[in-house]
Amino acid sequence: MFDFSAPLLVTGGALYVRAPNATPESLAALSGRVVVTPRAGPLAAIIQRSAPEIKLVVTTDYEESLARLVSGHADAAALDFYVGAIIAARLYPGQVTEPRKMFIEAPLGVAVRKGRDAELLNRLNAALAAIRADGTWQQINNRWIGP
Repeated sequence: MFDFSAPLLVTGGALYVRAPNATPESLAALSGRVVVTPRAGPLAAIIQRSAPEIKLVVTTDYEESLARLVSGHADAAALDFYVGAIIAARLYPGQVTEPRKMFIEAPLGVAVRKGRDAELLNRLNAALAAIRADGTWQQINNRWIGP
């Protein structure tokens, strides 16, 4: 139904834990543990399907997930890698371990209806390739996301 541009960003789900604990290597490492994640988004369904042994608690939002984590009512919070880091740093500086990696990755790109706007995608992909080649992409990435 859709044609996609080259990925603009790779994001995905990551596991946040209370500092100074290390980020679990995988969902399997949390077997039998309480993991919180917001109702909105794909992570609850992914965890239910791929790690049914986890005691999943679905929350209303990132703030509630992090509050449960920091208060000790959860062993981990499954959140978007980038958004989780921003909100955790703002609300609980130094209290949450920023994950080193994602447990699931999702490339994000621009989507257009299949067979339409091919010229737009071609121009966008060419522009992305050019700024990746000359280092501009990395500068932008470093500024907004970090190295």
